[in-house]
Amino acid sequence: MAPLLLFPFMLSIFSISALHHSLNNNSHQQEQQYLLLQFRDTSFNNPTSLADWTPVHPLCNWTGVTCDRSSHSVVALSLWSMNLHGTISPVIGNLSSLRSVDLSNNSLAGTIPPALSSCLGLLHLDLSFNQLHGSIPSELSLLTNLKMLSFEGNNLIGTIPPELGMATQLQYLYLGENKLYGTIPSSLGNLSALAELVLRKNNLAGDIPPELGMVSHLRYLSLGSNRLSSTIPSSLGNLSALVTLVLRLNNLTGDIPPELGMLPDLQKLYLWGNKLSGSIPNSLGNLSALVELDLGINNLTGAIPSTLSGCRGLYDLRLSFNQLHGSIPHELSLLTSLKILYLGLNNLTGPIPHSFRNLSALVELELAKNDLSGMIPPELCMFPHLRSFNLRRNKLSGTIPSSLGNLSAMTELDLAENNLQGSIPPELSRLVDLQALYLSKNMLSGTIPNSVGNLSVLRNLSLSENRLQGSIPLELGMLTNLEFLYLDKNRLSGTIP
Repeated sequence: MAPLLLFPFMLSIFSISALHHSLNNNSHQQEQQYLLLQFRDTSFNNPTSLADWTPVHPLCNWTGVTCDRSSHSVVALSLWSMNLHGTISPVIGNLSSLRSVDLSNNSLAGTIPPALSSCLGLLHLDLSFNQLHGSIPSELSLLTNLKMLSFEGNNLIGTIPPELGMATQLQYLYLGENKLYGTIPSSLGNLSALAELVLRKNNLAGDIPPELGMVSHLRYLSLGSNRLSSTIPSSLGNLSALVTLVLRLNNLTGDIPPELGMLPDLQKLYLWGNKLSGSIPNSLGNLSALVELDLGINNLTGAIPSTLSGCRGLYDLRLSFNQLHGSIPHELSLLTSLKILYLGLNNLTGPIPHSFRNLSALVELELAKNDLSGMIPPELCMFPHLRSFNLRRNKLSGTIPSSLGNLSAMTELDLAENNLQGSIPPELSRLVDLQALYLSKNMLSGTIPNSVGNLSVLRNLSLSENRLQGSIPLELGMLTNLEFLYLDKNRLSGTIP
């Protein structure tokens, strides 16, 4: 009989407990509502995109708000690309259950509040592409659970806090496109979980810390467009997971470390726009996964290594603006995936290899300003996708192949400043997409073909300093898009239409 008497009592206890839990939940949600409204009102100017942030609507249904199902705490704010203006109020630090904050792609100004360091459970913090200024708070190093931190695309100044090396769970760190100065802290080498590090487009100076070679999981390293000097540390050859390495547009000196040829997964290597010297390491030919290699605008010497033919997937190879010499290795014709080949502004000699006929995927071929000799190989006129063909300022001789008229995708053809003879092939008029034709400073003779009037989208035409004669074709007057026309220093008669 006793158990039956206890039942109403137990039911009453459960009811009181449920009521207490419900009251606690309501109180907690009201507190969260108050904090969010305070954050909105002290942060944003007229945020029309947050019109549903009112007590009339359930908190967890507010735009950009995510709640934990059990605790009903706000765990995420996703307010990216909402045309928000104003500042980021320190009130956000009172939302202690936050795990993710994304305010990216807005117009927020002001500074980054150190109060964010109170959100100790924060995993994801993205304030990128706003108008934030001031320095990066060193207090953020207290966010030891943080996996992703992005302040990219702001106006931040000051140095990178060395304390960030304490956030050892970080996997993604994006600080690019700011105005940061000073050196790259060697403490970033402690971020053993880091997969992507982006510091591009700042004013960072000094050395690349060799300690970065200890970040064994690093896949993407972008330090381009800074003022980094000294040499490239050979320790970067230890980054066996690296897929992309961007060091372009700095003041780096010394040799390219042969150890970079030990990166089995490397797909993109950009070292252009530095002061690198020495020869191109043969070991780069071991990079079987490489698809883009840009070593242009340096002081590299020596020959182009034939070992580069080992990079069979390469589709973009740029070695222009160096001091490379010797002949173009015929082994490059094994790179049948090549779409872009830039070898211009070097000291290359010898003929253009006939084996280049295998490079049928080429879209851009630039061999300008070398000392190449011999004739233009007819095999180069068989590329269906070639849009830009530049052989300017070499020592090429012979005639212009009429088969160039088969390059139906051509938009720019530059054969100026060579020793070419003979007439201008009328077949060039078949290049109906041609926008620029440069044939000046050769020894061309004969007349200007009337069919040049078929090049209806032509903007630039330079035929000056040749031995052309006869009348200037009236058909030139049909080229309504023509912006620049150079016919001087020939033996032409008549006037320009």
